[in-house]
Amino acid sequence: MTIPPDWVCEILAPGHERKDRVMHFIRLQRAGVPFYWIIAPQERALIAYALDAGAYRAVFTAKGVGETAVKGCIPPFMEIEIDLGLLFGQPH
Repeated sequence: MTIPPDWVCEILAPGHERKDRVMHFIRLQRAGVPFYWIIAPQERALIAYALDAGAYRAVFTAKGVGETAVKGCIPPFMEIEIDLGLLFGQPH
């Protein structure tokens, strides 16, 4: 990557969690990607990170039906409300 993107959203794939959660996290942090989201469909979870002094810090977390059935403004998209229920699909 010669120019880092402003935002990366990683959707975890079963069997690749370590690579996705560790290797990509470190690689994107070192590349200076300002915002990085991890979405874990199996866990029904979203963690949003923002780069702060060269290191990622969690700026938003949601896990489980109660926390992911809401709408919220998640960095870097603070101007829009994201419906997490639509993102994860409503539980049956």
